[in-house]
Amino acid sequence: MDNIKLFTTAYISDLKNNLKDSDKYISENFIFDESKVLVNPLIKANYPELILPEKGNLRNFQNSKIIFEGYKMTPLQATDARIWTYLAHVTYWKYMMKREPVEEVQKENRKDYILTHWFVERIHPAFLFRNNISLLWWVAYLTYDSERENPYELTEEAFTMLDYTRLLPGEQGRNRNFVHALLEFVIENNDLFSKYKAERIRFLLRRSNYIGGYKIIPNLEKEEIKKIFGKYKIELDSIVGR
Repeated sequence: MDNIKLFTTAYISDLKNNLKDSDKYISENFIFDESKVLVNPLIKANYPELILPEKGNLRNFQNSKIIFEGYKMTPLQATDARIWTYLAHVTYWKYMMKREPVEEVQKENRKDYILTHWFVERIHPAFLFRNNISLLWWVAYLTYDSERENPYELTEEAFTMLDYTRLLPGEQGRNRNFVHALLEFVIENNDLFSKYKAERIRFLLRRSNYIGGYKIIPNLEKEEIKKIFGKYKIELDSIVGR
C-alpha cells in the first residue's frame, strides 16, 4: 500500500478562490499543480477504483465498502479535508464527473455546488458528509459491525434511504450504538417498514430527540435503545404517507 496523498491547505484555498472558472469542472481531467501535493506517511492507501454511477444507481453501497477497505485511517485522520479534496479532484475525478455532473447545474449555482461536493468547507460532520468521497468512508465507518455475519449489512441499509445519511452527521447519528440500534431495528422489523418507511423512521427520530431530553441515549446499550423503539410499534404501524 502507498502513503496517502493530499493537497496543501494553501492550494485548496487557491482552488476555492478560482471557482468562478467552473469550466475546469466539466473537463475530462482536472489539471492540478503536483508541487502542491503532500504525502502523509501515517495513512496507507491502495487507491482502489470505484464503480462508476449509472443512471438511477449511484452505487453508494458498493463504493462505500471499497473506500472504507482501501483507506485505513482513524476517525481523527478521516477529518482531514485535504485528503478528501485531493481524492475528489484527482483519484476519483471520473467518478465525480458521473456522480455530480457540473454541466447540468446552472452557471450561477456552480460555485456552491462544487464547494459542497468536491471540498470540505469546514471540519464538521455535516460538511464531511457532503463531500462525496468522504461520505462513503464515514457511512461505512459508522455502520460497519464486525460481529455480524455480514459486517456491512447495516451499511447497505444505511444507503437505502437519503434520510439515513442526513441523520448520521447529527449528534445522535455520530453515536454508533444509536445508529446500529436504529438500523437493526428497521431490518428486524422489515414488515413494519415495508411501506411508509421514510415517514416511520422520521417519527422514530423525533421521538428519540424527545427522549433525549430526559434520558441520555448515547449512554444506553444498543439493545436498550432498540427496546425504546419497540414501544412505538403500534404508533409506527398507524403512520401512513402524506
